[in-house]
Amino acid sequence: MNIKIKGKNINIRTGGYDLKNKNKALLLIHGAGMDGSIWQLQTRYLASKGIRTLAVDLPGHGFSDSPSLKTIEQMSDRCLQLLNYLKIKSAVIVGHSMGSFITLEMAKKENKIIKAISLLGTSHIMPVHPDLITASENDLVMASSLMVDWSLSKKQHLGNHPAPGYWMIGSSVRLIQNSPKGTLANDLKACNNYKNASDSAKNISQKVQIISGAEDKMTPQKNAITLAENFDNVNLRVIQGTGHMLMIEKPTIITKELYNFTISNLII
Repeated sequence: MNIKIKGKNINIRTGGYDLKNKNKALLLIHGAGMDGSIWQLQTRYLASKGIRTLAVDLPGHGFSDSPSLKTIEQMSDRCLQLLNYLKIKSAVIVGHSMGSFITLEMAKKENKIIKAISLLGTSHIMPVHPDLITASENDLVMASSLMVDWSLSKKQHLGNHPAPGYWMIGSSVRLIQNSPKGTLANDLKACNNYKNASDSAKNISQKVQIISGAEDKMTPQKNAITLAENFDNVNLRVIQGTGHMLMIEKPTIITKELYNFTISNLII
């Protein structure tokens, strides 16, 4: 599905279902250098269960028009504009990595429409090494290889996916490499510059779910715990044997978690 906001096309992946209940939705927000296709193992199942599932390609990502946005605050505003454009009155927001920061900002700004949030691969800070930022500007092949190597757990490097033929390393590297020039650099800088996660968390009244990978090197479990301490109503779960890319490393577990979390906070 494509819509136009501020003259720019925004692509949304729906899982292939056109559901009657249009004013309630689950919005999925991807991480740096990626797009809504990272949720492909969740969208169809969740939509088939009657949940209006929207996996957005942020500006400058996937099939959405460029340019990409440069700050977490700008990205959160665009996603809120998306909810308003679609006339969604009640939503659960899920964000992965950079998307978790976007989700935090959205929930802080809008507590009427947004009923609950789920944060995957999150942290109170996301510092990015200067060398990785430089690589993202000048050598996307190197940057994508470094990111994916650090994102996946040990088992995933050997091939340990329930879907036959699914190569997590290759598909993840290619996804990042397909991003438009400058997109990954903008994303990494936005993550590195965003310092408001803990303060935003203190101002969120909605129910919060945090899911962290025990082998996550990008946003370590200890950082997710630090962020969790700032929420009033939070449930933290650590998934063993997985790294940063939880939705593709443990698709069945994550899909069930998101389904149960959504139906408990959003009347479908």
